[in-house]
Amino acid sequence: MDKDTRPGDRQGWVITDPDLAQRMEAHRKERKAIRRRQTAARITALVAAFLLGLAVGRYTRPPAQADEPEPPPATSTPAATVPATSEPTAADLWSDDRSRIDTPLLDHADLEPETQWAIFDLCGQDTDLFCATMAIAYHESRFTPDLIGDDGKSVGMMQINARWHTGRMEVLGVTDLTDPEQCAAVAIDYLKELEDITGATPDDPALYMAYNMGPSGARKALEAGRETTPYSEAVLATYRSYKEEMEWAADED
Repeated sequence: MDKDTRPGDRQGWVITDPDLAQRMEAHRKERKAIRRRQTAARITALVAAFLLGLAVGRYTRPPAQADEPEPPPATSTPAATVPATSEPTAADLWSDDRSRIDTPLLDHADLEPETQWAIFDLCGQDTDLFCATMAIAYHESRFTPDLIGDDGKSVGMMQINARWHTGRMEVLGVTDLTDPEQCAAVAIDYLKELEDITGATPDDPALYMAYNMGPSGARKALEAGRETTPYSEAVLATYRSYKEEMEWAADED
C-alpha cells in the first residue's frame, strides 16, 4: 500500500475467457431459479397461514346474543399516516434474508460467501463502502490473505502497514492481519477516515489515491495537477464493476 503501483494494478477487470463467461451466466441463472423457488415457498407459507387464521376465527367466534344491544356507531378517526418509503437499496435487498449467507455477494471476488457477508456487515451493509473495500483487496492482493508486500512492511489482503495503524488495530482489537475479516476491518476504518479527511467518496479516484499514497501524498499529487493515478483508475473501474454486479443481483430479486 506504500507504492503507487504494483504489477497487475494497471489492468482493468475484464472477462476474456468465454468458458468462464458461460459458467458465470449458468451460475446466475441457477441463483435466480433458487431465489424464485425460495420466494414461492415463502408466499405459499404466508397464504396457508392466512387461510388457517380465517378458518380458526370462523369456527371459534362465539355466537352473538339475540338481545345484545347494538354497539354505538364508531366515531370517525383520521387515518394513520404511513410514512413514505424510499426505493430499497441493493444493501436492503441483500440483507433482508440471512438464509442467503451461502450465496456470495460478489461472484467474482475470490472469498468465501460467509467472509463476504462478514465484511459487508463490517461496512454497515453500505454497498458503496463494501464494493470499494473489495476492489482495493482485488488490486492489493487478489484476495490473498497471507500476502506480504512492500519488503515485508505491508500484510494481508488489504496490504496494511501495521506501523501506521497500530493505534487503530488496538482500538479494533485486530491482532492478525492475515485474517481477511480483521484485515478488512482496519481498511474499512481507514477508508472512513479518509472520506472525512478528503471529502472523497468511493466513486472518486482521490479516495484510492489517498489509500495508496496516504492523505498527504494524495494532496500533494492533486495540488500538482494529478487528479488520478494508474492505481486509482484501476481500483475505481473494479469498484464500479462490483457495484453494478450487486445492483444487478438485487434487481433479479
